[in-house]
Amino acid sequence: MQTPCAAFLRVYEPLAAFSDERAALWREYAEAGQAVSAREGPAIQRKLVYEAMNPEWDILPRVPEQAYVLDTEDGPLICPWELNERSAAAVRGIGDQVPRNLVDAFAPRRLTMMAGAMSAGPDARGDSDAGPCWHEHVAMWHVPTKWFACVESSERELVLEPGKRGLRYRVPMARARRRARRAYGILQTSLGRSNPVAVSVRQVSEWLSVFHPRSMVEVDYGGLVWVLSDADLRGDDSPQLVHDGLTALARGDVVAAGRGYEQLMRRWRVIRLRERSNLWTKTLTYTPKTGNISVFPTCRLNRF
Repeated sequence: MQTPCAAFLRVYEPLAAFSDERAALWREYAEAGQAVSAREGPAIQRKLVYEAMNPEWDILPRVPEQAYVLDTEDGPLICPWELNERSAAAVRGIGDQVPRNLVDAFAPRRLTMMAGAMSAGPDARGDSDAGPCWHEHVAMWHVPTKWFACVESSERELVLEPGKRGLRYRVPMARARRRARRAYGILQTSLGRSNPVAVSVRQVSEWLSVFHPRSMVEVDYGGLVWVLSDADLRGDDSPQLVHDGLTALARGDVVAAGRGYEQLMRRWRVIRLRERSNLWTKTLTYTPKTGNISVFPTCRLNRF
């Protein structure tokens, strides 16, 4: 299965964060060993969603509930996929990305009506300005700068084995929240509350705040490890650049902060440019009724 060229921001919650019914369901799921790894999961998610769609793409996918599971001494931590709800949100978001008079060309009316009627789901947390508070967010062809505000370079877990490449950061929720709040405080003071970078970090901070305090936060490079060389992955100091920039801003050195920010933007800009010429981000769909072959952008589920 093809791995999407995407990065992921995830929250794994303890069973205590769920209702009694949902906790029982996820406990049984974890004990049965049904969960797939985060390395395999994105490709399986995509496969499940596409296989659940009909040829006309006018109904929402209905796929079985699954989750990523982290085994800890204190019990399993759960990151529900929430694919059905996130797929509905992706459809609802089409109206924000294209002119209103073109929405029907991208999503049949039946599909948008179904999406509008779907709730956030049983495992979603309280809403915030960051948008729907599900447990996983997706970014295509890059890792958003604001995610790096939650982690540090020392927390990097890098694997460079044949068929098992991976780069991720895992950090306890309390530490991630503290870092995000600090980052927002510095950005707000230095750049103003309405600055886009400050707003984006505030959204991450608010999103983290709705989850259980004993959760684990993960920044996962996902499929990006397959388009980056071993040297690029070993030398990736993106979290350090972010934290150095924040430290520079805190002492009033705007020039140094801007220099680090531009270095980070330039690094990820080069990677994102590959998206324009790479077919990995598109899917060919054959419609039997008309014989048409259409190119659809990959379903991004949800991102921020």
